[in-house]
Amino acid sequence: MMDAVITWVDGEDPAHLAKRAAYREGGIHPDTFGSTRFANSGELRFCVRSLLRFCPFIDRIHIVTDDQYPAPVADLLDDPAHANRLRLVDHTEIFAEFADLLPVFSSRSIETMIHRIPDLSERFIYLNDDIFIGRTMSETDFFDEGRPVLRGRFRPFPSRFREWLKIRLRGERPGYAAAQRDAARLVGRTDRYFLLEHQPQPMRRQTLRNFFQNDPQALRRQVAHRFRSAEQVSPLGLACHLELAAGARTISPVDVGYVKPGRPTGDALRKTLSRLQEGGFESFCVQSLDAMSAEDRIIVLDGLARHYD
Repeated sequence: MMDAVITWVDGEDPAHLAKRAAYREGGIHPDTFGSTRFANSGELRFCVRSLLRFCPFIDRIHIVTDDQYPAPVADLLDDPAHANRLRLVDHTEIFAEFADLLPVFSSRSIETMIHRIPDLSERFIYLNDDIFIGRTMSETDFFDEGRPVLRGRFRPFPSRFREWLKIRLRGERPGYAAAQRDAARLVGRTDRYFLLEHQPQPMRRQTLRNFFQNDPQALRRQVAHRFRSAEQVSPLGLACHLELAAGARTISPVDVGYVKPGRPTGDALRKTLSRLQEGGFESFCVQSLDAMSAEDRIIVLDGLARHYD
């Protein structure tokens, strides 16, 4: 048995906008509350459709939301053919006894708690809503003898001086790689860390559960940040480095598609989407679709619709 978990938010929902504004604090990095971090351009539909089409071994797809109904997949939720496979999970369900910390808008807080989804299978795949499966996959692509197959690359830790200087010059930005480095250090790695790509992440429910079960205050400190913070480690990086210590196998990323505003664009972007439609990518990530030019948005949405609808 294997499930999938997707986190989703509609940042333009008036109620959500008001909630973010009400809890916005001083002293947090601008990157943590930019609108693109919460934008909804309908990507969720393609994420769910990609799982339904290319991962028949997935039993249930859990969509984690903050008191919202995901309009992009309303027809799928209402379709009896998918009724038993799609489930909405509210933040209150996964925070439970930590519900006094809600609302939270940090993906790291939310991702830390997804292992607490009721009835979640022991093995699952985690995806942001802007990450899609590109072609037919099998269980063994994600798990080997019960352990996650980790896709990424080992990288050396930068010097402490370099990290300090970067913070002095740019401020303490809660960066993607930095949070994975901090997670690696938390579990005792001192030589190099494993940097995960923007692609589906296989995870085991027990990994983070076992790590935090004897120290609920550590869990509380990690998830208490309403907005993304440099004080938070990457929960995906934490699970990854715990799995490495347990003997998980690593492979270099292959056939990973990734587009973002301005890279690529125009005809090059069309070629990338054509490659997706031809089965050229195992996974595909569209970052900040809302921030792309109008022309490029049309290219991406048309290419995704051709492949998944």
